[in-house]
Amino acid sequence: MADAEIEIIGTGNIGDKARQLVEKTSKLREIGFYTPRRVVLAEDFFDGFFQRNNLGNNLREAEITPDLETKISNGSLTRGELEKLRRITLPYGRVPLAVRSSAEGDSRGTGIYKSVFSENNPSSIRKSVQEVLASYFSKDAVAFRIDAKTGEGFGVIIEPINGQNIGSLDFAPILSGFGYTSTSRGEGYTAVVPGLGGGVDSRDAEIIFRSEIEKYKTLDGYLDRKSDEKHLLELQPRRDSALVETYPDLVGKVFFYSSKDISFFVDRGDIVLNDKTALALRELNLLNFFGMMKKIEDAFGKPQYFEWSMTIESQMPKFWINQIADTSKKLDLMDFSDLGEILFNAHTVTGTGIRPCYKIAKCFQPADCQSLWDFNENNKNYVLLYSSIFTTGGSGEKLSYSQCRNASVFLELQDASHTKHAIGHWGGELEKAGKFFGVLDWERGFEPNWELFKSKVAIEHGIGAYRGKVNVIASERQNRMVISALD
Repeated sequence: MADAEIEIIGTGNIGDKARQLVEKTSKLREIGFYTPRRVVLAEDFFDGFFQRNNLGNNLREAEITPDLETKISNGSLTRGELEKLRRITLPYGRVPLAVRSSAEGDSRGTGIYKSVFSENNPSSIRKSVQEVLASYFSKDAVAFRIDAKTGEGFGVIIEPINGQNIGSLDFAPILSGFGYTSTSRGEGYTAVVPGLGGGVDSRDAEIIFRSEIEKYKTLDGYLDRKSDEKHLLELQPRRDSALVETYPDLVGKVFFYSSKDISFFVDRGDIVLNDKTALALRELNLLNFFGMMKKIEDAFGKPQYFEWSMTIESQMPKFWINQIADTSKKLDLMDFSDLGEILFNAHTVTGTGIRPCYKIAKCFQPADCQSLWDFNENNKNYVLLYSSIFTTGGSGEKLSYSQCRNASVFLELQDASHTKHAIGHWGGELEKAGKFFGVLDWERGFEPNWELFKSKVAIEHGIGAYRGKVNVIASERQNRMVISALD
């Protein structure tokens, strides 16, 4: 039976993200986590919408046309449906809301489907719900479901942002991130960002293991472990990060993560925490949090992936679960000895394991980006070496998942600045579809072997491709990926 704080409207599929929350919320609360009141619009809730707007009998029977997303976004709701949305949002008052996708077979909440942060009023929520629904039919989403073998089905979750008023105008959690209750090493880890981050957008976070917190005791002590980290929440931003450095001489002053979707309630400027909140944050000991993580795994009988946020009330932390999913123990250690003739090294890695590939396609110019469609249609299991201008959109061209879905490994050449962490531009779909990702490493001793690479490059379907078998070894935990020539 659904938890009393998760109301389901409709009787059809609600997607795996919502289903896992329904099944696990009561136990999460027993363990000590907090969860917000949520409303789920089941798949059948939208049947009338599809029929009235001449889009098909229901979500699964809708004809996928180039303008289907636009028709869904611009479609009309009945007065009764609008009244239901008004009733749903009324209890939340003025708190900003998240309208989130919940797809079948995808409890990790992959960013290939939209989740929208919205002001709490019926007009904004209606628009957000239809925008999230429309994302189910994007060309990338359709291709992704096939590759990830998720199955069909979709629901929409409406819930409040778990946060608090910070400063005079802003509303956000104090900390947020994602975590794994255990890995192949045994201990789990969590990623931490100040403000509103989450799973997809917090890849530039500080990764913290239980053993490290046991050594340094408090978060302040942990972050003070290096000479260049002298103050609480000085989470050093990399050059492509949306996080802005905290200044050590301003106690409690932090910069919060922001993006265009949430900038209306999370300011890009600095936010000064009051003295009590700043003190509670400095003295925060995450050992209790790690203890709760272990209880999660014990309760559900297998490792868990989860996304969380933290607020502070009466100087005590409150940890909120935003989503949760069963997972397998993540591999985290790989053998990088005896690598043979190395072509490329990479950092900022997602994915762990060994994967043979048979070509390396290079996508450096706008013309390459156009030709990639044909190359991808005629090749599988290749490495895509691409310029970061095609994920930032700086060239006018932008890579999409369906355009390069047959690639097994994605290697980014960073020659354009990012507004967020590199893997964040892919919205989580690479991870869910089992792709490896890394950023080309130019540090001393890891320079690319361009001479060997160019010696085997030929034009194929309008794009330059290295023709030769390569071996790819990747490790998230060791933050390294190596591509070696095998012939």
